[in-house]
Amino acid sequence: MGTSVSERLLVDFAEIASDWFWEMDADLRFSYFSARIKEVTGVDPEHAIGRSRFDVAANAEDRAFWRSHFDDLLARRAFRDFVYPYQSSDGRTLWFKISGQPVFAPLTGAFLGYRGVGSDITLEHETRTELERTIGALNATNRAYVSVNAEHKRQHARLLEQETALRDQTALLEATLSNMDQGLMMFDAGGRVLVYNQRVLDLLGLPEDLMASKPTFATIAEFQHRSGSFRADDAFSQHLGTAGLEAVQYGSYERTCPDGTVLEVRTVRLPGGGAVRTYTDVTTRKRQELALREREDELTTQNLRFDAALSNMPHGLCLFDAGGHLILCNAAYARMYRLPEALTRPGTQVQDILAFRRSIANAPVDAETYVEQHVAGALAGTAQSFKATLQDGRIVQVTYNPMAIGGYVATHEDVTEAILAEARIAHMARHDALTGLPNRTLLRERMEEGLARVRRGQGLAVLCLDLDHFKAVNDTLGHPVGDLLLRAATKRIKECVRETDTVARLGGDEFTILQAIDRPEQAGLLARRIIEVLRAPFGIEGHQVVIGTSVGVTCAPSDGLDPDVLLKNADMALYRAKADGRGACRFFEPAMDARLQERRRLELDLRRALAASEFELYYQPLVNAQSSEIIGFEALLRWNHPERGQVPPAEFIPLAEEIGLIIPLGEWVLRDACREAAAWPRKLKVAVNLSPVQFRSPTLLHTAVSALGMSGLSPHRLELEITESVLLHDSAATLALLHQLRALGVRIAMDDFGTGYSSLSYLRSFPFDKIKIDRSFVRELGEKSDCLAIVKAVAGLGASLGITTTAEGVETPEQLDRVREQGCTEVQGYLFSRPRPASEVRALIDSRSTWVGQAARGSDRQGTL
Repeated sequence: MGTSVSERLLVDFAEIASDWFWEMDADLRFSYFSARIKEVTGVDPEHAIGRSRFDVAANAEDRAFWRSHFDDLLARRAFRDFVYPYQSSDGRTLWFKISGQPVFAPLTGAFLGYRGVGSDITLEHETRTELERTIGALNATNRAYVSVNAEHKRQHARLLEQETALRDQTALLEATLSNMDQGLMMFDAGGRVLVYNQRVLDLLGLPEDLMASKPTFATIAEFQHRSGSFRADDAFSQHLGTAGLEAVQYGSYERTCPDGTVLEVRTVRLPGGGAVRTYTDVTTRKRQELALREREDELTTQNLRFDAALSNMPHGLCLFDAGGHLILCNAAYARMYRLPEALTRPGTQVQDILAFRRSIANAPVDAETYVEQHVAGALAGTAQSFKATLQDGRIVQVTYNPMAIGGYVATHEDVTEAILAEARIAHMARHDALTGLPNRTLLRERMEEGLARVRRGQGLAVLCLDLDHFKAVNDTLGHPVGDLLLRAATKRIKECVRETDTVARLGGDEFTILQAIDRPEQAGLLARRIIEVLRAPFGIEGHQVVIGTSVGVTCAPSDGLDPDVLLKNADMALYRAKADGRGACRFFEPAMDARLQERRRLELDLRRALAASEFELYYQPLVNAQSSEIIGFEALLRWNHPERGQVPPAEFIPLAEEIGLIIPLGEWVLRDACREAAAWPRKLKVAVNLSPVQFRSPTLLHTAVSALGMSGLSPHRLELEITESVLLHDSAATLALLHQLRALGVRIAMDDFGTGYSSLSYLRSFPFDKIKIDRSFVRELGEKSDCLAIVKAVAGLGASLGITTTAEGVETPEQLDRVREQGCTEVQGYLFSRPRPASEVRALIDSRSTWVGQAARGSDRQGTL
């Protein structure tokens, strides 16, 4: 079976959607992905086809994570918004959110697998994870900063205590010096060392013998300068070699040694003169301070990035503490709910925000339930994800994730358009895009429902119909007009049915109606009502379009209880209605199936017949009405079937047009007729009928030129006959082709003139060489005065316009006399000859003198001459 229209639509709309579609077989292995999965995620569908979801997941071994999904799949339940990690071929872990529903066979209920939609939420997942990690880092950093600052204060306090002890407890100096962390030197008023400890020797790298000699400040400074204890760029070192105690910098400063050690040097004047200097190794503290500053800078950068991320998130985000107080929210959240600046400040109660939202009609529809079930649950630490419908019609996807420190993080995403898009896609999958009617998929569901009611005692009628001449409208006025016609016809059909009935479009101009009935006559009444309303002209884009319809009807349970059987039966009944002359309603009969099989056999035989040379051309004379001389022949196609004998053209020509065989068959007729006519006397012409289908072929002009060239027949001896349907709606392309054929020298005749509703307008559109008066007017010349008036009017019209007029179907001398009297220039009919095979044409031509005399006397009514 071919792909249905609805399946093609689903695949088209699947290829233009932002998410992707997937299918699983009954073994829960992937069997299909739409192409969007590769465009959206970079995932190659072939990587997952034939594998289960657990085969491709990044955490398949985590049984607890998969437990609920296992339960859904094993129970064959529908699931929504299941999130799981996917291991891509390049080693990345992607996060997908999927929804699916089980698929069961319509009749047996057998489990076929799953079908669903998926979306890539990797960015959302990573953003949420990074946010939680950032918040944790901020908290840890703050704790570390508080600890370092406290330690610094404690160290500073100890130093003050030590300095105070030095001032206040000079008696304990020696004991204190030996236990100090700082190096210490005390100078007298002359700058000579009085006291020092071992720590200062270690810190400054001074030898014991130098310090034991009680050196002056200047001596110590000079030693340090020579030993390289000062950096070369240290300006203070430039004059230390000659400076005395007066060069000492009182107060405190930091000194960085060449080895990177940082010393805090503090100098205090003594009341009686002299000074005390301490040296504290603050290298570790300075490194900690530097690290702290760097961390503060890093935190500042992270805060800036965090603020940027919050400001540029497409979704609304907010944090509430355990008491329901706002910690922070981003601009998207404020915009989404139109919150004033006052309600976005930290500390705002969640109830205040909801109260404001209720006041401007953008709170959830059931606000009280929303607070009780969701907000209270989030504050209690329950993770949630749900859709909330707001009073203003928007739909928001809300996700609550509890925080370890209490409270929760909430994200708000406006999914209104996505929901509407999903609804549109679901509607498109089951409805015809042009008319909005149910398509084949939905029709099948409705039929199953209707047949279920049939089994409980109710009747069901299935009506199939199509629009007569719809293809001609499309070909001549274009597909946009055809689409408008389909919509207009749909409107009329829907006005004929009840709300409980189903009208479906199966494609093209095919419609099916399901009607609940108590008796079959109800379906007949509906069918006739539809035929009547579609018969009335349509006004489409300034064109008056006349179509019509035929209807086939089948009923359940009498004609079957299977949807496919009922549709087939209704289609056969429709075919019978069209075969009986269109514009009719036919109920299904078992014998129709036999006729359909017969038609299929005829179609197969017809396809074989051209290659098997079963076709033959017969020729009927065209006679001058006044002289009764043969002026040419009309080529008529015959089919010599090996078993059926000669098949009437009325049986196989419409079938050939329907299956497209008329194009090659018509080309053969044109070539063979030109070849035969080339052997006749030069004054005789040959007329060839063109099917409307053949005339629309783009190769017709080439075929005519080729036939004339290969046969050597002069173009003015070829006459092409067309029917009024070729000129339907005055197609510019049709007229252009007619002018091209006429420019070759070929004559153009209008066949069956007078049977259409716009014949006269066609004579204004194109300068025909001949018009052939339909045999229906000639046949009743002696019985109906209006027929005589029509023949006279057409002959007079032809004379006025310089157009030859041919009366068809002349069978009696009386008819011949009448058409002569009315001024017809040519005649054709059984009075002169039945159509004869090509082998008998020469005999007809040779006997024309005898024929002329007898025809003039009105003898041989049956054309036996």
